[in-house]
Amino acid sequence: MANWGSHAGDIAAFNWEVKKFWPEVPGPIIPEDLPPDVERIYLAAERNYPTFGNEEPAGAMYRKALDVGLKKIDPETKGVLANRIKKLADDGKLTADIQEWSGHIRVLGNEAAHDEEPPTREELEDLRSFTEMVMRYLFTLPAMVNARKPPKA
Repeated sequence: MANWGSHAGDIAAFNWEVKKFWPEVPGPIIPEDLPPDVERIYLAAERNYPTFGNEEPAGAMYRKALDVGLKKIDPETKGVLANRIKKLADDGKLTADIQEWSGHIRVLGNEAAHDEEPPTREELEDLRSFTEMVMRYLFTLPAMVNARKPPKA
């Protein structure tokens, strides 16, 4: 049997180096062309997402990324998230389907941020999918379209 002495499993004490993990931990999925502050918040959510037990901080950060992202699209719109989503849909900046889906997701995000009970893994997956889709719709797709426009003469 190995004598661990006072090291108690600390591999750094043996000058060991971890070169690879198996299975590999999936990296964060970050939509392209996010504003820097939205990307920072979204990355915080993605860093918490894979860790079971971190559903609450991940959910709160997805909710915050939505909130800040929507403010970037329409800084003049004030009020709660539901009202801002409705206004963006009314103005044609979000689709009716996204607005409909957002009702359910908004509740999950609010619960993640404000309730005593953390969201379930399934609720977090819904919130993650919705947030990614909205970010791609609001930031990634317009950037892709602009990149493909012919140069102005």
